[in-house]
Amino acid sequence: MYDDYNLINGIVVNRTANPDLKWEVVTQLNVGIDFSLWNNKLYGSLDYYNKTTTDAILNISSEPLSPTTTVWKNIDGKIVNKGFEFALGSKIINTEDFSWSVDVNGATLDNEIQNLPVSELYSGSVAGPGLSGVFANIYKSGYEAGSFFMLKHLGFDADGNDIFEDFNDDSVINTEDRQIFEGALPNFTFGLNTNLSYKRWDLSLAFIGQTGGLLVNNTNLALNINNIVSDRNVLSQFYNDGASFTNQPQLSTLYLEKSDFIRLNNARLGYSIDTDALNITWLQGLTIR
Repeated sequence: MYDDYNLINGIVVNRTANPDLKWEVVTQLNVGIDFSLWNNKLYGSLDYYNKTTTDAILNISSEPLSPTTTVWKNIDGKIVNKGFEFALGSKIINTEDFSWSVDVNGATLDNEIQNLPVSELYSGSVAGPGLSGVFANIYKSGYEAGSFFMLKHLGFDADGNDIFEDFNDDSVINTEDRQIFEGALPNFTFGLNTNLSYKRWDLSLAFIGQTGGLLVNNTNLALNINNIVSDRNVLSQFYNDGASFTNQPQLSTLYLEKSDFIRLNNARLGYSIDTDALNITWLQGLTIR
């Protein structure tokens, strides 16, 4: 800490202790089938899973008078994850000089909070000026774990001010108008791997991706402050008297973004050196990648 550019020693508590913290308990059921057809030219698997977590450890809002706003704590109730996983592969071409194989995999996810003994818990604190103690996620029975909980943004008025949905229809926009939205967990994840080889050359490509799920753009939330710049390109706070407490970012669906993506996760090109042709008897094989 500093005062008039002089260093002052101090101590800051950044984590609330919890001596009652314990391990999560997980039970899981898996049922599946593996198959192979046409002399292993087409192969794959299909599985159903049901995973239940009790005593889940979450970083949730702490009790009043705690030294920090959040605490790691075991929650009562259950977090249930269930869905299907599949894998399918094929050796499309397999000759002496050339081979090509493709493998795809994917998984669905259905997540739900069950039997929570309290009405709701908050987690996922956001950062930025005017956002102290603001949480983006809610844990509530019957909903996805970590569902987003915020105002619904409807657009902007003629002056560029935010318009939010008056969810409880009381003509006042406040925290009572927050709604539950889809969380960050993807509904479907997938991957694709392909391998090609020609004589001594080989190429491997791996793609991964996901669909469903949202994320909060905390950077935009913290920096997007209305009415901060005038038509003279001067920060209004520096030449206008007074600052409005309403001129602060509001956590809303304006800052929710889709987390869908597909990307090349790995690429590898290799060449296998013919050690026999080079009369290297002490080396069985060498591949450059």
